[in-house]
Amino acid sequence: MIILSSGSLFQRVIARATFNRYREVFDKAGYAIMLIDNANNRFIKINRAACELFGYTEEELQKMTPLNLSTGTDETASISGGKSEEPLIRPARRKDGKIIIIKVQTSYLEKFHVSMISDVTEEYSIRRALELNEERLKEAQRIGRFGWWEYRPETNRYIGSEEISRIFNDEASSLSFTYQDNISYTHPEDRSYLISAIEDALEKKKESYSLTYRIITPQGKVKAITVNSNIRYDENGRLLYRYGTCQDITETQKIMDDLIAARSHAEESDRLKTTFLANFSHEIRTPLNAMLGFLNILTSMDTTESEKEEMVKLIEVNSQRLLRLINDMIDMSRIESNSMEIKYTNVEINSFINSMVSSFSHELEASGKKNLRLTPVVDRTKVSVYQYIDELRLSQIFSNLVSNAIKFTDEGEIKYGYRISRTENRYTITYFVTDTGQGIRPERLDDIFLPFVQYWNEDVPKVQGAGLGLAICKRLTELMKGRIWVESLPGKGSSFLFSFSTPVMVE
Repeated sequence: MIILSSGSLFQRVIARATFNRYREVFDKAGYAIMLIDNANNRFIKINRAACELFGYTEEELQKMTPLNLSTGTDETASISGGKSEEPLIRPARRKDGKIIIIKVQTSYLEKFHVSMISDVTEEYSIRRALELNEERLKEAQRIGRFGWWEYRPETNRYIGSEEISRIFNDEASSLSFTYQDNISYTHPEDRSYLISAIEDALEKKKESYSLTYRIITPQGKVKAITVNSNIRYDENGRLLYRYGTCQDITETQKIMDDLIAARSHAEESDRLKTTFLANFSHEIRTPLNAMLGFLNILTSMDTTESEKEEMVKLIEVNSQRLLRLINDMIDMSRIESNSMEIKYTNVEINSFINSMVSSFSHELEASGKKNLRLTPVVDRTKVSVYQYIDELRLSQIFSNLVSNAIKFTDEGEIKYGYRISRTENRYTITYFVTDTGQGIRPERLDDIFLPFVQYWNEDVPKVQGAGLGLAICKRLTELMKGRIWVESLPGKGSSFLFSFSTPVMVE
């Protein structure tokens, strides 16, 4: 009994000493330790660091629960974090009302659980600031359409930011591809340029370079990019790595291309207008001078009656020429200002074609080309052919085209009229003016409908006109829901054809 009593006392002494050592470690620990009763969720024991962390005394904390230290009212927001033993980052409220960020590590036992708590407010603020800066950097890259990249020769691979992936793959993700993949992304026309530029930079040990070229994404989009690269070498001049930025400049490049095209168009327009003014002044002076000259001759006492009759005819021809020039200018101005009025009526086409015969014959006679004949063409199998169209503007188109044909055809035949066809219970009329003149070179076919443009070459002498007739024809056909085109071969003549989408009726 004495031996047992002595052993029990010794064990109690050892246990108390051990407990005191653990208690001292508990109280003097550098981080907060809190024991919480599982039954009522109240604090059982709190060390000094916990009291200093939250600003309460131990007695005050023993009357509280973890929920009293939380910033919210929800139990799941408690600093103990429920039943999870994973470390949790939570906001907590000190006695003075200050909000701090704490890291809680909880271990659960049968009757209580232990929470070890550390203040990570500063660490959290730094990390949050870094995350915010990273978010801002990503947003800046997204807005500016640029990202970073790095290439390591030992792996032969590029890595890059999400924005680089968006540039090359049209989606935000991590990017990793080989040098050969990078070349395959490059537009075929720019590959040799890219390869030679990189090889030249490495050969000359350049520390940086900049390239602008095109790529093709897997979806088939063509993009223009600018790559700024920096290169690092070791002490022996061996490549360590390349890194830099890549920016999508597709929209910027398009704007630049549009500006260059607009400038070119403006310069061409200015050149054409300058040429037009020179031609226009010449075209006005020529008939005016002729008319004034003939008037002076008419007033001469020595002029015979036959000469006077000839002079009157010449004055009439030149006045008609001057009137047509002025009318063309007025019409072109009205078309450009969108003030040209189109008046639709049902026009009987056979009668319309026949009504122009006399005026065109008179114009041919005035040109003095006796080896040239005019032939109207109508569909004689139809009694009446109607189209809903502006008769005056249709007449103007024919007049300009036939006048051009007379100017550029010395002999042979000029045919003008229409062909009618039927498809899917619908009639279509194709009007035409065909000549046997010198024809038009293929490279000039797209230009002849431009305003102020006149066509001639070494085989075709320059003719009178300001270069507005065909431009007016094109604009008028477009205003009347139609189109005009030309078929021509040099030396074989030309055919000007035009049609309209308006209704056609046949009787």
